[in-house]
Amino acid sequence: MNKKNIIGTFSLNSCPNITEIISKNLDYIIIDREHGSHSFESVNILNKIIKPNCLSLIRVSHLNKIEIQRCLDLNPDGILIPQISSYADAKFAVSCSYFNPQGKRGLSPYTAAFDYNPNKSDDKKNKINKKIFIGLLIEGSKGMASLDKICNDFSKDISLIYFGLYDFTSSLNLKPDWKNPKVKKAVKKIVNICNKKKIKVGSIARNKKEIRFLKKIGINFICYQNDTGIIHEAFSQIKTK
Repeated sequence: MNKKNIIGTFSLNSCPNITEIISKNLDYIIIDREHGSHSFESVNILNKIIKPNCLSLIRVSHLNKIEIQRCLDLNPDGILIPQISSYADAKFAVSCSYFNPQGKRGLSPYTAAFDYNPNKSDDKKNKINKKIFIGLLIEGSKGMASLDKICNDFSKDISLIYFGLYDFTSSLNLKPDWKNPKVKKAVKKIVNICNKKKIKVGSIARNKKEIRFLKKIGINFICYQNDTGIIHEAFSQIKTK
């Protein structure tokens, strides 16, 4: 995905029709196992429905080797890993996401990622290592403090740094407001660091005005709400007072 600015959303809803509609109209969709109710069966089904023009990503439920491995075995374009609050967290996440020699991801050739057969496994492994999209969700002020070293050491391994507006502001007991000076300062830091390493920066927009704002400050991986929020917004506008 080489577009300068891409716009997508999170999928908390397990309806295949909604997933297909989203993937026809947006640049990416993140099937959310952290906040959504998705089982591995529903994630597997939805991942296969997403159209080729749309980046297929899975947000893993937590920072765990087996969880990361199982999500990657479903053969999405990539994953978003939450709960990155330190350099050690980032190092562990990267290690779990790549096959040897880049990491320590477990390998089974009888999965979707390997087309369910062991033929040319080494070639498949190398190809996966080269193309996988890995995003890290930096959480809290402690994660922010480690960002420079994370991006410097893993710039070749990660495609995205995602700024969790709600997680960051919650850690500082602040309202999730883009106008807050502490939020602006944190985002400016992320954008400056990531631009130097050619890593995309992502965060949430809750309305069209915020989409324009995020583009203006340099966030180029824009997440518009999530599917349940979009559905709620659409239906709440139908019934007028």
